[in-house]
Amino acid sequence: MNLTRELVAAIDIGTLRTRAAIGRFTSDGKLEIVAYSESLTQGVRNGVVVNIDETALSIRSAISSIEKSIQLKVKKVYAGISGQKIGNRHATGYRMTDNGEVTQAIINSLIDEAQRYTSGPGEKVYHLIPEDFIVDGERGVNNPVGMAGRRVEAAFTVISASESYELNLKRSIEKAGYELASAFVNPFVQGSGFLSKDEKEAGVILLDFGAGTTGVSLYYENKLRLAVELPFGGNVISNDIREGCNIIPRHAEMLKIQCGYAFTDLALDNKYAQIPEVEGWPKKEISFKNLCGIIQARLEEIIEGINFQIESTGLLNKLGAGIVISGGGSKMPNIDKLISFMTGFDVRFGKPVVPIREQLFNDQITNGESATVIGLLINGLYQARRQKYPPGMIISEIQEEPVKKAPEKKQSSGFNALTSLFGKARDGINGLISDEDSEIK
Repeated sequence: MNLTRELVAAIDIGTLRTRAAIGRFTSDGKLEIVAYSESLTQGVRNGVVVNIDETALSIRSAISSIEKSIQLKVKKVYAGISGQKIGNRHATGYRMTDNGEVTQAIINSLIDEAQRYTSGPGEKVYHLIPEDFIVDGERGVNNPVGMAGRRVEAAFTVISASESYELNLKRSIEKAGYELASAFVNPFVQGSGFLSKDEKEAGVILLDFGAGTTGVSLYYENKLRLAVELPFGGNVISNDIREGCNIIPRHAEMLKIQCGYAFTDLALDNKYAQIPEVEGWPKKEISFKNLCGIIQARLEEIIEGINFQIESTGLLNKLGAGIVISGGGSKMPNIDKLISFMTGFDVRFGKPVVPIREQLFNDQITNGESATVIGLLINGLYQARRQKYPPGMIISEIQEEPVKKAPEKKQSSGFNALTSLFGKARDGINGLISDEDSEIK
């Protein structure tokens, strides 16, 4: 058996950053991430691929870095789908049993019907989640197969997305030199590593604040009931600052990161940010109070959109575990207080709850921005395990021999690569962003 067969690669192509990881499940059930890399993203707007060539360069940059770090070749990757055209529907159906017993064939028939009649033109169903089975009027059945009964009913949550999202994603990955093993909807996977089973049972919301979108995942009774994305993220806040303060985009982003607060009342009245003169733009002073007023106004709009999505589920009063926030936008000071004030829920900052084996780059993978890449990796590993780890996902990189040298009878590069993979420390992640501007004081 190929020693690399249990490894899986996943890539999160965000609006701002592309994150790639290779991992596996250890014998004691921990997630071991053996390689990790980030690169700046090009060609993506609001989570959607808008330029195939530029996105391919971002993918190639991130994956080639992890290939070099462990001397293995990635062939296929699991990736996530993002965008505002992610839809959620509820589907119901029923069947009568032939001999008074619920069979797997009956359940499969209900699943096929739900998939067939819930996708609109140009849409594709990605995830079908059973909410409830009812056998002869008895509710709360999780697995009805084998039960006695004459009538079985089923209710499903159906998560779909625009088919063009996956097609453009696949073309970008192929142009980068890889294959798409499978695609998952991002809000479907984001809770996999960041939410505990107890939280999902009690009822919880995960909010992933990205640069281009805000993901909303709602769980109740250990089932995903809502998975959507709002087309607003950190970029719209930066754009509002740029327009409101009449400054260049680079300075607007720096102001948001270095001086921003989610609550205007917490900003000091007599504090100002100094914007240096650059490229003909005069220097100026920006009041912290005015800056935070711009930020809070946009955040309130985003949170109102989140509230609307939560209310549409009818589960507003059943979410005992509150809200967990993740993503780059969750680092905005006091954003937890603003969300709690506007929603009435307790709020905590997200971090991985799945057991992860210690690695050199743990700081990069255990922060609040890794929900998507960890979720993609976990779901990719589950899918590969169900398929008994299909070959050709990740292969050993064979070194070419000089023409004049006779080939060796036995190739040991696969064993050596994997020995190097698990037995030697590798260099850390190189710096990703360099900015010539000095910090705004």
